[in-house]
Amino acid sequence: MDTFAFYPAREEQRRADGLNFAVAVGASASAARVVAETLLGEPNALVGWSSIDLTSAPATFVTGLPVGARAQSTWPNLDRGGSFMRGT
Repeated sequence: MDTFAFYPAREEQRRADGLNFAVAVGASASAARVVAETLLGEPNALVGWSSIDLTSAPATFVTGLPVGARAQSTWPNLDRGGSFMRGT
């Protein structure tokens, strides 16, 4: 089984409680999404969120750059306030 990460695809999908990232294991992204929603105790809580298969994703930190560095296109690059995250 693969490991998947889930995060809001758009600003308006962010959760008020700050839980805006989930990791779960499943045979597919949809199966892992159900697992993550079960762990949150909220069915359909992650509908519309982006998912990434972590087995093939780029490293989250490369040469000190955070996941939101402008030079990458896999992870979000804006912080909660809408500003670009630090990086090149």
